[in-house]
Amino acid sequence: MKGYARIIIENHFGKNVTAIKQFPTGLSHSVFDVITEDNCPYVVRIARPERNAELERGLYWQEKLEDLDIPLPQIYHAGKVDNHAYAIYERLPGSDLENIYPTLSIQQKRDVAFQVAKIQQKVHLLRKRHFETISPWVDVINSIVSRSEQEILAKDEKDNPYIDYTQYQIQAYQHYFSTVKPVAFLYDLNVRNVIVDEGVVTGIIDVDSMWYGDPLLAIGRSKTILMTMREDTEFISAWCNYLNLSEHQLNVVNFYTLLYSVRFMGTLGQKLNGNYSLQTDPKISGLLEKIADEMLENLDNYRSII
Repeated sequence: MKGYARIIIENHFGKNVTAIKQFPTGLSHSVFDVITEDNCPYVVRIARPERNAELERGLYWQEKLEDLDIPLPQIYHAGKVDNHAYAIYERLPGSDLENIYPTLSIQQKRDVAFQVAKIQQKVHLLRKRHFETISPWVDVINSIVSRSEQEILAKDEKDNPYIDYTQYQIQAYQHYFSTVKPVAFLYDLNVRNVIVDEGVVTGIIDVDSMWYGDPLLAIGRSKTILMTMREDTEFISAWCNYLNLSEHQLNVVNFYTLLYSVRFMGTLGQKLNGNYSLQTDPKISGLLEKIADEMLENLDNYRSII
């Protein structure tokens, strides 16, 4: 893929490439940081043929998000090379929030959380594409658990008790899930895909995954990621405070945190670009169970008073 990135940049801009580095992230696509002879930086995303539709969907959503005045990198060009869809993007100043989170002050984490919350609120205004279907939210939640269970059982024949615990909680929150309306939100916009420079959000990236349902899912998933990083969750608290969440909604966030601790149990051992990510390293198996136990304790306390 690195060779394709070079060809794409040199053919489009007519400039020699002097450096190419693949980003360690990018589950669906290969993403490259490219520098040309005049020291101009670009980002190239290249899809595998079976993932072309996802990249093209991201191009569609980028246009819609730009209309809402959401900060995004400029797209210089998009096309196909050897049946691989690709796009050339502006290289935004700064770094991904996930990578620099430990270096931010408490106030900077709060400020970034407010900016992310505001962006997601703008996303809520989007409507689905006419040919898309939306499943009931409880079905979406159950599908996440089922997929996790299949992956866990494929690695270990023993039953995982956290699957049962999560399914029990789904039943406990059945009424809540039945009332969730299909609100648009960016699934992958949380502590990831947010580019920050000196404590300020310069833009968001990777807008392929538009979901319709409960936007609190993105907060709970982000909380799980931060906890697997062994970082504080000040970002999450600030996001929740900005939205003025009720006690009930805060417990729903804890449920989603539980849900993704189980989801990551399913993806343990998977490699991205040849390496484990923070969430797929088998070494964090015990940490994921600890996170799940903490969330279950909170949910049990809540269930005792409703």
